[in-house]
Parts: sequence; structure tokens; C-alpha cells
Amino acid sequence: MAKKYNNKSNKFADWTTAKLKAEAKSYHSSIYEVECYGVRDMIILESILKELARRGIMPHDELVF
Repeated sequence: MAKKYNNKSNKFADWTTAKLKAEAKSYHSSIYEVECYGVRDMIILESILKELARRGIMPHDELVF
């Protein structure tokens, strides 16, 4: 039986992969582009990335000049 995801849950493991990716992009942008963030934002991003890695999805860094 397939797992049912709940995007309204407080647990990242319950979120859909699409929501995890969208949230990761949003947090990454706030932290590394806008540079408006707190320690909690960095912890949340790391937790989301760990959940994505657990699902076999790894982010790629892009070096731009």
C-alpha cells in the first residue's frame, strides 16, 4: 500500500516530494540569494534536504560567474 502524504503535517516525512522540493527552493533562495534568514531557516532547510536524500533525491549546486 502506498504511503499517503499530508502537506499540512508538521513532519517533513509526511510531505509530498513536490512540496519538499518547493520549500527547499524557497528556503535556499531566502538564505543564499536574498540573504534574509535566521538559524531556524538553515535548520529547516537542512532537515528538508535530509528527507529528500532519504527519498533518493539529491540537490545539485550551480556555480555561476
